[in-house]
Amino acid sequence: MKLTETQIRKLPPVEKDTLVNDGGGLHLRCYASGRKTWLYRTRKGGAWKTQNLGEWPAVSLAAARAKAATLNTTTLPDSMSFGELLQDWFERRIEPRYKRTNNIEVYVNRGREWLGNVKLTQLTTPALVAKLQEYAGVAPVAANRCLSNWKLALDYGVEIGVLHANPLARTTSRVIGGEEKSRERTLSDEELRWLWADTHDHGPLLRALLLSGCRISEMQAARIEHLDGDTLHIPETKNTRPHWVYVTPLLRRQFGDFDGYLIAQRSETAVQARLRNTAKQTWTPHDLRRTFGTRLAGLGIAPHVIEKCLNHTMQGVMAIYNRHDYATERIEAAKAWSAEVERITAPGGSGNEAGKDGAGTPTKP
Repeated sequence: MKLTETQIRKLPPVEKDTLVNDGGGLHLRCYASGRKTWLYRTRKGGAWKTQNLGEWPAVSLAAARAKAATLNTTTLPDSMSFGELLQDWFERRIEPRYKRTNNIEVYVNRGREWLGNVKLTQLTTPALVAKLQEYAGVAPVAANRCLSNWKLALDYGVEIGVLHANPLARTTSRVIGGEEKSRERTLSDEELRWLWADTHDHGPLLRALLLSGCRISEMQAARIEHLDGDTLHIPETKNTRPHWVYVTPLLRRQFGDFDGYLIAQRSETAVQARLRNTAKQTWTPHDLRRTFGTRLAGLGIAPHVIEKCLNHTMQGVMAIYNRHDYATERIEAAKAWSAEVERITAPGGSGNEAGKDGAGTPTKP
């Protein structure tokens, strides 16, 4: 039956995306969110080709029928390729929303290289899975990340009307790189002593991460003008919320003046490669952040204060009603952790030593 505007207004809510056929290739896609968009669909060579005609009620039923009638007398343009979809998704959804896009761009480029010329109407689940499994043979974790990003891009394709369904919608990491366990690595006292004796130019950056609990990107972006007395302001973070860190004397000794930056600029890849290959360490820069949080808990710091020190989003009722900054408690936590690091890294692993150089080793009298 042909639709009417009254029927459209009275359509019941749907639990999943549903197509309502008006005939002549015109369909109304009803989303679980309540949105409704017009699609013109035709089958060519056994595959569906879809074109978005606009959102109802901005585009009325009559206007949608007029557009569909025009398309009925013409050939629907070839669908977008997978490479074009990935690039469009990256430019419209990723770049405007995220400050750091390098990792996602890697997976976009993989898709464009491997399957970029394949039309969306010819894109199949087996073809996508085969490429991802091939990738997983070399880098299983990266293949899982690639799967996640491709799924988001294909969902975007469904949303804008260039795809009828996401061919990876039911594909999980179990068949790509395997299920992953959350990393639980923290540094031992012996590893902390190694870090404090490390004279490589990565040393100050790594020690600053351990003392502050910051992500490596946040500390690398820290500039001289962000330092206000004993407070380091971090305007740009992963979750987009500003953050601040109390600067203890031990943390301040890790700072230099590198063209306005507090820490010498080093790529994350170079730091990780050096730790793994040259220094033969089994921990990563992000493990320093986990060590910071774990050790604070060991010092008796309250969990909600640790969450604030890490700039995590508070959960549940706390997120809604607790807007307190816990500044005093965070400063005391930073002082306690700094004192504990000095105790651990002092000669013999105990006692506080007066007068240390930038690496935390005793200075000569």
